[in-house]
Amino acid sequence: MSANALQKLIKNNLTGINAKNVYAFSINSGNVSLTDPVFLVTEILFSPSDYGGDQYNSMNEKLQVQIYYSDTTQINAEKLESDFLKLLKQNNYLVFDISGHEAVPETKTLVITYKFNHIKEI
Repeated sequence: MSANALQKLIKNNLTGINAKNVYAFSINSGNVSLTDPVFLVTEILFSPSDYGGDQYNSMNEKLQVQIYYSDTTQINAEKLESDFLKLLKQNNYLVFDISGHEAVPETKTLVITYKFNHIKEI
């Protein structure tokens, strides 16, 4: 599954994060470090692409990554997000939408949502 692959890429290559706070599909709230950013990777859409000879040769994957920051985090969010975008660009994940930071009043967290396209060869 593509969300799992992207989760692994982030866990293994993004420095300055707590790897146990990177999740695919859902967050295990009992295992989260509340002072570190939390990454949630989900899948939006898969569509066949690159047709030839009546068959498709690749899949266009659309993935979403949400980053949650607690109100007590000490991390430089701008640097983290810049490093995150560089990592994904280097691995052919192309951003097509960024929501901007939003405050979640109930949990006192800040969240930003990134949406990416990725072509997976078959």
